[in-house]
Amino acid sequence: MSDSDREHGRRGPRGGSRSNSTLGGALLASIGIPLLVLHMVYGPGIVALPVVVKTAAVFSVVSFLLAGMGIDRFPRMGRIAGSLALLALLGLGTPYLREAPFVALVALLGCTAMFSVLWDIGLARTRKRTRWHIVYGGHTRGAALVAAPLWLALVFSGSYHPLVSILVVGIALGIANALVLVWMMRMRVYHPKRVRALALAALVAMVQILFFWGQWWHMASAGIWLALGAILMIPNPNRIDWDQASWWELLLDHPERLFVGTFGAICLAGTLLLLLPQSTVHGGSITFIDALFTSVSAVCVTGLTVLDTPNVFNGLGQFFLVILIQIGGLGIMTFSTLALWAMGGRMSLRHEGAVASLISSQDRGKLFVSARQIIAFTFVIEAVGALLLWVAFLLRGDGAMKGLWRAVFTAVSAFCNAGFALQSDNLLGYQDSPFILHTVAMLVILGGLSPMAVFSLPLWIGRSKRPVSLQSKLSLVATAGLLVVGTVGIALFEWNGALRDFSLGDAIHNAWFQSVTLRTAGFNSIDMTGLSAATLTLMMLWMFIGGSPGGTSGGIKTTTASVLCLSVVHTIMGRWPMTAFGRRISERTWRKAAVTVTLALLTVMGAVMALFLTQSISPRALVFEVISALGTVGLSIGATAQLDGIGKIIITLCMFVGRVGGLTLLMFLSQRRPPRNINWPEEDVNVG
Repeated sequence: MSDSDREHGRRGPRGGSRSNSTLGGALLASIGIPLLVLHMVYGPGIVALPVVVKTAAVFSVVSFLLAGMGIDRFPRMGRIAGSLALLALLGLGTPYLREAPFVALVALLGCTAMFSVLWDIGLARTRKRTRWHIVYGGHTRGAALVAAPLWLALVFSGSYHPLVSILVVGIALGIANALVLVWMMRMRVYHPKRVRALALAALVAMVQILFFWGQWWHMASAGIWLALGAILMIPNPNRIDWDQASWWELLLDHPERLFVGTFGAICLAGTLLLLLPQSTVHGGSITFIDALFTSVSAVCVTGLTVLDTPNVFNGLGQFFLVILIQIGGLGIMTFSTLALWAMGGRMSLRHEGAVASLISSQDRGKLFVSARQIIAFTFVIEAVGALLLWVAFLLRGDGAMKGLWRAVFTAVSAFCNAGFALQSDNLLGYQDSPFILHTVAMLVILGGLSPMAVFSLPLWIGRSKRPVSLQSKLSLVATAGLLVVGTVGIALFEWNGALRDFSLGDAIHNAWFQSVTLRTAGFNSIDMTGLSAATLTLMMLWMFIGGSPGGTSGGIKTTTASVLCLSVVHTIMGRWPMTAFGRRISERTWRKAAVTVTLALLTVMGAVMALFLTQSISPRALVFEVISALGTVGLSIGATAQLDGIGKIIITLCMFVGRVGGLTLLMFLSQRRPPRNINWPEEDVNVG
């Protein structure tokens, strides 16, 4: 047995086994949850509850305690005790679950997952005697994995003021922190760097306790730093590959994980910046959920807002928004590629593939050149757009500095397809200004297209001998078709509706502008609440398609829709292989397109169902809101302002998934196992 194996207390490949210590720690940290359930169901009058209810609560607490302490040494008894604790907890919460369908669904899924973990995952192979390294590390991680989400749930729900909520969080975080301290003392020789990082988290927690002395919720919440540190720093005892490598090495070695992780980190950093009192007009901090919603909307270049941007955020807050929009629009991997080039570094082959896919570069050998061109192209177009808009705003009566800042903000927001504006009514006040509308529209189009497609347009039109990629041709043709059809459709559907009070010229200008922005940008120059059902249906379809790959837009992408339409045409006509512009489209491409659309539709259905269960809003408005969020468009017909905390969380997740992409999320969660070379027998299945 090697020193590493001896240190972590695991056997070799043939004698390997799994520890239940992580599950044990999770069960220990759950002993306070029955008290929270009692408070949610019966309110503050817990003392006057019937004896049966009190007995069930005590039984659940004792069962969680026994299961957590004994499941690693006595698996069968621990499984039984944990199952009884969950059943008692469900019984206590039944009256509340009847009145809250969404909470009931979450509780059912959570308990089902817990039962599955208790009875299916590795317990039969567990040894009765597990080395103490695994026990302490597993217990600590398990307790932290329960305490941190419990704290987040109470923060999002806003129910952390009652003493019971503070007590429950204090118990969970207290158990997790105590186990962290024990692990630090035991493992300071084996993992000095991890212990030092956890010591820093403990120092931050102590500073928070001293700073908020007497404010019990903030004092109890200080333990979240050590809990998060335990999740990140303590090795998972049941994952050999994680024991051999640090979590950050696994993240950096997996491009999809890096892409999703960096976007998540930027969203969190933006939330903290927007929470600063210095970021708001009156110096008062906004709620955490509103700051998170706004930050995710900016980083994911969506544009949905629950706050009035010009009246809530001051110049500093608006500056933070511009930075978040710019980083989110270009993508952190583009910036990192350019930074790596500046430092003279090299990327791994997997990172080259991820970056090439992100910026739509066909030649991996020119990634640094392509990234540099994209950055230069972005800043030049934004600068020209800001200059044109500054002149337009000056002519509309804005002061020099106010007009300049408004122009820069609008240009960045338009090119990145974000949809944020420094006017409370978005661009409704400029519906009679074709110069502003068309300037913003051109910024949106150039940002929504891949820079590679923009660079190839003169070559294609001029019939240059240099080859133009099939992806660029499909992007350009599909974009032009969607713009023209969208303009005609909106003009026809709203000629006697939202456009009836416009002159002929203004009606055409605004129909064109709305056709440009509805696919991904989120600006609006007409009243969205008065649109007809036909127009809204067209808008939802266009939002679902979105922009082009490699640009700043969202949606399933124009190339995906083009490939699917071509596959339908070729299937009906019986012409295979599938071709376009004299090129053959690979089978892998249309399969990936089918998977992308399927995942997008399933995500829309799941988000819509979640909103139907939790929100008392018009179904049409909710469906429109979900597609707008997943397409990172930012248009709304009134649902955003009516969302409660749960609804904001659901839409926030939709915006994040829409930006990073469902396929990227699946790759992020994948383990990349090598394929099995088995020749299975082939058989046809009747479909359609």
